[in-house]
Amino acid sequence: MKTLIQASTLNALMLGNFDETVSVRDFLHHADTGIGTYAGLDGEAIFEDGVAYKATADGRVAVMKPEDGVAFGTVMNFDESVTEFELNGISDISALKDALEPYVSGNENVFYMIKAQGLFKTMHVRSCFASKKPYPTLSQVAQNQREFHFENTRGSVIAVYCPKYVNGINLPGWHFHYLSGDKTQGGHILGLSAESLRVKLNKIERFDLTLPQNPEFAHRDLCEDLTAKTAAVEGVKK
Repeated sequence: MKTLIQASTLNALMLGNFDETVSVRDFLHHADTGIGTYAGLDGEAIFEDGVAYKATADGRVAVMKPEDGVAFGTVMNFDESVTEFELNGISDISALKDALEPYVSGNENVFYMIKAQGLFKTMHVRSCFASKKPYPTLSQVAQNQREFHFENTRGSVIAVYCPKYVNGINLPGWHFHYLSGDKTQGGHILGLSAESLRVKLNKIERFDLTLPQNPEFAHRDLCEDLTAKTAAVEGVKK
């Protein structure tokens, strides 16, 4: 049975809890693939083949050290032996979600992770600059995010699907990050297009959550409905 390993909660991140929840070393101890962000909200995290990459707001991709901190993220030990399938005619991110729907509709109450590889005609990503204490909210940070547009870039989309009942703990539905094959381009995906993608999907039936230990987390009201603000920050299309 596969396990999704998560650090912190989405609502905590939305409210500005950007401190380290777990080190890169510990986060990847039983995992090799996933997405997230680092301490201080320093860039977008893409975990691929057991390596922690950071897509920065100045357009670079860096490799993180084992002692670096993860503020929020989801990872798993990805099973590469699953049967690969092909998706064609992906005109935008909504089309990708629609194409993936048959693969999750049989059970929308578990988690899924995909690795989708191919040549992307267009790739639109974003990242944020690192923040310092006292931390702003994620909505405030996102006002100064940097966006990048790439064309004919080859690489991997790594994405997590979460069920609706974890709203506030994580983002219901799909959350997509990108890393180019040459490890020079990446970020949180706002838009994309591709003629054809090779996809591997893992169904995940266990959930392991590590909560922050910092004093700020202990006193936050995490029950606020942040759905609208989260949708705006994540670039969710209705």
